[in-house]
Amino acid sequence: MGCAGAWTLHPSQVAIAKRVFSPDIAEVKFALKILAAMPDGSGAVMIDGKMQDDATWKQAKVVVDLAKIVAAKDREMKERYGV
Repeated sequence: MGCAGAWTLHPSQVAIAKRVFSPDIAEVKFALKILAAMPDGSGAVMIDGKMQDDATWKQAKVVVDLAKIVAAKDREMKERYGV
């Protein structure tokens, strides 16, 4: 995960670290909507009444990529993210 991660010192801290460093499920689902609406990342679209453009596409891509990294290591999060 690059620089976004944490050392855990005790097993009781693992769940907390996962929660803190994993993207929010609603955020991932919205990011997936953006990527689906603009597959190549160009142009602008309206999603849920808000304009999304190439800048928000790039942010959505980062969120989804991080979610995929988390999902590859955590089956429960994979199911919750839908990736």
